[in-house]
Amino acid sequence: MLSLKRRAAGVVLGSLLALGGTAAVPAAADAPQVPAKKLCLGGHRIDNAFIYRRWQQLGGSDGAMGCPVNDNFTLPNGAERQTFEHGQLAWSPDQGHRMVVAAWQDGGYAYFTWGPTDPYHYDTFLVRYTSAANPFGTQKELGKGNHGGMWVQRRTTGSYKFVVEGCDTGTFGHTCRQGWTTSVRTYPY
Repeated sequence: MLSLKRRAAGVVLGSLLALGGTAAVPAAADAPQVPAKKLCLGGHRIDNAFIYRRWQQLGGSDGAMGCPVNDNFTLPNGAERQTFEHGQLAWSPDQGHRMVVAAWQDGGYAYFTWGPTDPYHYDTFLVRYTSAANPFGTQKELGKGNHGGMWVQRRTTGSYKFVVEGCDTGTFGHTCRQGWTTSVRTYPY
C-alpha cells in the first residue's frame, strides 16, 4: 500500500502531466558541499549530490522512488546511476552539468523526468522507451526548454527503460549535439 506522501506526490505529478503530457521538473541547485548521509534500512548511500537532490524533490524515502537498493555506480562515460525500490536516477553530465533523469512506476503508469540541461536549451526533446510489451521501442517528440517529463500507461508488469535527447530544429531537420542521456528503468512494486 502506498504511503500518503507517495500518493500525494503521484497525484500532483499526475495532474501536472495530464495537462499536456509534460511537466516542469524543478531544477536542481548546484551540488551541496555536504556529504550524503546513510539512508533507509539497507544502509545504502546516495553519494552523488545531484541524484540526492532529485531524490529529495521526488519525496525521498516516502516518495516516488522509495529507498536506494544499492550505492551509486559510475559508468564508463563518467555518468552515475543509482537504483531505488521503484526506479532509477542517473546523473548524465554530457547533457548538462546538473542533468538528472528519473524513471519510476506508480499505479498503472511509468513516469520519466529530466533536467535541467543548462547551459543547453532545446527546441524539442526526443524520448525513447522500451518494455517487454514494446521491445522495439517508441519514440516521442516533446516540449522544449531545459527540462521535461512524461508518463506511459503500463502495458506490462515488467520495467520500462527511458532515454532522452535534446534537439534543435532547422530547415533540414533535427540537430542533436549532446546525444542521448544515460538510460534509466522503472521497477514494479
